[in-house]
Amino acid sequence: MYQNSFRALAALLLAALLAVTAAAYEVPSDLEAMTLEEAMADFMDQNGLNSDNFALSYYNTVTGEAYGYNETHMMVAASTFKLPLNLYYYDLEHAGELASDAYIAGAGTTLDDAHYQSLVWSNNEVSIGMLYNLGDFRTYKELMRKYFTMTDEEIEYIYFADNYYCTRMMVEALQYLYENSADFEEMIDYMKEAQPGEYFKAGVPEEYEVAHKYGWYEGAVNDVGIIYTEEPYLLAVYTQDVGARVVADAAALCTAYNLAHIQPPEPEPEPEPEPENPMHELEGTPLEIEEVDLPAEPEETPPEEETAPPEALTQPEQPDAPDPAEPEVAPVPWWLPAGAAVVLLAMILLVASARRRRYRGKHTARRR
Repeated sequence: MYQNSFRALAALLLAALLAVTAAAYEVPSDLEAMTLEEAMADFMDQNGLNSDNFALSYYNTVTGEAYGYNETHMMVAASTFKLPLNLYYYDLEHAGELASDAYIAGAGTTLDDAHYQSLVWSNNEVSIGMLYNLGDFRTYKELMRKYFTMTDEEIEYIYFADNYYCTRMMVEALQYLYENSADFEEMIDYMKEAQPGEYFKAGVPEEYEVAHKYGWYEGAVNDVGIIYTEEPYLLAVYTQDVGARVVADAAALCTAYNLAHIQPPEPEPEPEPEPENPMHELEGTPLEIEEVDLPAEPEETPPEEETAPPEALTQPEQPDAPDPAEPEVAPVPWWLPAGAAVVLLAMILLVASARRRRYRGKHTARRR
């Protein structure tokens, strides 16, 4: 009886444990008011994550927003090492140093097929063959630094000794891939095709495409990729012994944060209003003139001629003012009227003198 009770209790505890571990992560509803650092701190607290078992790098390709937690710490890369490896081989093709149908001896296949096997199916034998086709392990790791900006001082030695990378390296490789997308269409298509419904693709809503390179090896569950939201972002997540669910939930949180912080588009400038009476005609557009019935104009009646009164007909016309266009008459010299006045004065004096003499003669005769 006690044995059956213990079995029932153990079953209940196991069921409860499975229910807790299988419970989906709930994204905070107030992400608009949170920074990614704040949201990630809450996420890590809920999942028991720390610098020993978790690293993450985020980059928004539109706004340039970047966030990193533990991003320069080297961790087991698993199959994510195939991202920079395939980038390098595509660059060799673009430079004309290697043909796409070239046979890769270590991989046992052509380069075309090696890309497909490595990126879609994560074939380890083919990928390791591609790696050592470049030289020894140290040479390969030095060549991969083409896609990273970290200095010698920043890179831990274990990077050169084993399959270790950090999430910052992976995001920088993704940035190179994204910014040169036109040259890597095939690679991006292969990454979109790979592992549907798992890793990042288990946390990102289906309407958003994900081009990723996942990896799993002895407790290390990782994923790195491009999430094509309205503002596409790059994400790299490395974990150790915490399970694939954390990788999916981290992608769900970052996608929700990205969508909550999308910048509104800038308003388009309003077009300048056209003048009310444009002087130019629109080419090729006939003007349509609406016919309007205008009221008939009244007929004009010629004015009656006024009849001048009889007096006006008999009166002589007054001389008009001189026409300015007629030639002017020369003025009378000044001495003519002066001379006439002198002559007239002399005549008056003579007449007066004659009258005086006559008067004196009559007066003398009477005295006698």
